[in-house]
Amino acid sequence: MKQYWHKQLFTVHRITGLLVGIMLLFASITGTLLVFSEEIDEALHHETYHIAPGQQRKPLFELLQQAGKSLKTGTPYLFFSRLPQTPEEPAIVRAEYGPDHKVYIFLNPYTGEVIHQHTNTGYFSGFLIYLHFSLLSGKTGAKVMLVVSILLFISLLSGIWVYRKSIYKVLTFRLKPEWGSRTRRWRNLHRIVGVWALLFNLLIAFTGFMMQLKVLENRKTTGPFPNVGAPIPIDYESLLGKAAAQIPGFEAMGIRPPKKAGDPVRILGHAHEAPIWGRYSSSVHFDVNGQIKKTVNFSNAPLGDKFNAAMAPLHFGNYGGIPVKIPYALLGLTPGILSISGFLIWYRRKYIIKKHQL
Repeated sequence: MKQYWHKQLFTVHRITGLLVGIMLLFASITGTLLVFSEEIDEALHHETYHIAPGQQRKPLFELLQQAGKSLKTGTPYLFFSRLPQTPEEPAIVRAEYGPDHKVYIFLNPYTGEVIHQHTNTGYFSGFLIYLHFSLLSGKTGAKVMLVVSILLFISLLSGIWVYRKSIYKVLTFRLKPEWGSRTRRWRNLHRIVGVWALLFNLLIAFTGFMMQLKVLENRKTTGPFPNVGAPIPIDYESLLGKAAAQIPGFEAMGIRPPKKAGDPVRILGHAHEAPIWGRYSSSVHFDVNGQIKKTVNFSNAPLGDKFNAAMAPLHFGNYGGIPVKIPYALLGLTPGILSISGFLIWYRRKYIIKKHQL
């Protein structure tokens, strides 16, 4: 009976591995690049992210108006995706036309001048994120990647049983790569990489699955979004002051105006919580008259909310700076290595060994 289940689990491990092999290689490469997406974007567009400081910033409502005027078509939903955090930073406004069509507008906060514009796929990390999660195919691609994350999880769990006897040998360095052996080099590499990266890959598979659910949730409304009209005149500076008084140490990172009548104005940011919760975790909600409707201090958030907030940082490793990103990038390559070595093991057993037996 034990031998039977071993054979069945080995079959599951082999089939799931072969089914998602090429997708794992693709996701491994794009995911590794995305670990350093912020650094790469800034290096490619340094002049866009750094401006000469001025004397006084324009009112935020004026910047929002200027962003809307710079667009060639429609009146999409406009919001501040990032407020300037230093005197040298631009204000970044996002214009949402639909789930798969967004425009980012970089403005000089002192003059209101539009420095740069690009679509959600018109820059390095935006293109890679859309490729990584949706295969450049919207909802259909997102469904494919959701299935890939499930099959990866199944492959990892079945692999634990299949290679259970090798775990101790790998961890005690008793199993060597043996590059000179045709029969063992890929098999041993597969086991060594699989064991050392097991916990990381289980984490990536799970967080990837949870993020894909969010991607599909965001695409329930396929778009295009209806025109929301011109921005409502709001004294955002006053709201920022009130938000800072509500949560000790609060730093505003973005602003989401009402999308439709009755929606609140949301001031998003953080109060120096743990980076793993993200930079937009705390928030203060106002009505259009400036009255506080809700305050979310993420330090006191329920465990479930913290769990959900940690998915993206845990998936991409953007919560601990370069010391965390480097091992994430290296470990991020392991699904690709496993897909290649797994394919070579299967190919050798299926064709090379069988050929010699004939």
